[in-house]
Amino acid sequence: MEMPRWSRTNLGAFDPAQLRPVYGFAEIESAPTDKGLYVADLQTALNERPELLAKYWGAAVKAEFNKLTALNSALTRDGIVVYVPRNLEVSVPIRVRYRLPEAGVAIFPRTLIVAEANSRVTVIEEFISEDLEAAGLVAPVAEVFAMDGAAVEFASLQTLGTHAFQLGAQAAIAGRDAKVSWMSGAVGGTVQHVDMDVELEGNGAELNWLGFTYGAGTQQLLWAPRVHHIGLSTTAQIEWKSAVSGTAYVVFDGMINIERGAQGTNSDLRDNVLHLTDGARSDSIPGLEIDANEVKAGHGSTSGQIDEEQVFYLQSRGMSRAEATQTIVLGFFASIVERIAVEEVRDRVLEIIEAKL
Repeated sequence: MEMPRWSRTNLGAFDPAQLRPVYGFAEIESAPTDKGLYVADLQTALNERPELLAKYWGAAVKAEFNKLTALNSALTRDGIVVYVPRNLEVSVPIRVRYRLPEAGVAIFPRTLIVAEANSRVTVIEEFISEDLEAAGLVAPVAEVFAMDGAAVEFASLQTLGTHAFQLGAQAAIAGRDAKVSWMSGAVGGTVQHVDMDVELEGNGAELNWLGFTYGAGTQQLLWAPRVHHIGLSTTAQIEWKSAVSGTAYVVFDGMINIERGAQGTNSDLRDNVLHLTDGARSDSIPGLEIDANEVKAGHGSTSGQIDEEQVFYLQSRGMSRAEATQTIVLGFFASIVERIAVEEVRDRVLEIIEAKL
């Protein structure tokens, strides 16, 4: 397969074929012991629950979607499998970290979450590395299945070091009256391109999607979220916040698709970008495709620089310009952070943003 040709992601001379696949770098940090809950690394799950993987593997993210998802399907060894039986509310979040160990290698992590009817679970994945001397690749795939009445909180956070490339795909499918709360965040890496897709299949399915990006230096960070309204009376609220400095380039390429017959939809897509330097760049591309006639749908974006009057006000109260800028940026992201329902996710997101500042 050819590498994907993206109009807003420049891979330069990067070639995944020059990298060596490595394994053993998935770390399950917390796995609750609730009765009936199944949490295991991918290799263990292949032995213990092969029927589970046979049913759901590739059902949300097709192996043939692009070369990177095909590589993941062929080469993955590391990952986490979470299965929540019906009516079970998992007591604490499940956490997994995928670590890119060094330059010149590639990892292909896989996250699979299956929440049966009327269950509830929170899963946090994070992609990490030190700064690398040369290119390394993380090519992840995540698949989330929220059955009828289930509630899934999913956070995917990227804090990779320099010269790391993150190129992957994530998807969720929500059944009747299911609720998916998704947090997407990226501050690290040299290049990121992640395609994401949520299908609200069941009547009354609900999506609350929050995201943040903070690009600096020469980073290129792109999110491409897609939401498909299929069932009746589905709702989706998508809000992204991005800050960009140096000569970095951040992209939000979002789309809401309301399919024929998806009447009663209520959907909104928003992206806001804060430019911290003159050389910073961003593209904000929110879109709507509507094939039903009884819907509420909106989209919009804003882009601008820090208000100098706000800086002056804070400096007049004794802050330096750097301190004033940090305070304004934290306030900019606050509307995202304060809406995160899970305290552990909220604290980690705030920690990531503060560390970037």
